[in-house]
Amino acid sequence: MKPETDAWFALNEHAARLLRPGFAERTLRAARAVAPTFASQCLLSAATATVCLVVIFFVHARVTADETARNLAGWEQIAAETEQLSLLR
Repeated sequence: MKPETDAWFALNEHAARLLRPGFAERTLRAARAVAPTFASQCLLSAATATVCLVVIFFVHARVTADETARNLAGWEQIAAETEQLSLLR
């Protein structure tokens, strides 16, 4: 066996010793007892959509602000060079 396999096997055994007997069955029974309702699924979907839209809004605002700043810097450089050329005439 590879050393990595031995390490994972040792970690698995250690974790199994920390769990009380019947943990998996109790966990599955508790999960099945709390069945999600249609309203809770709709609420979770709405909350997820809201979070996604807020993130999209902030990312878009940040990208737009960076693009605007870069464009303004470019136009300021063009304006400064144009002014310098007009002073040379």
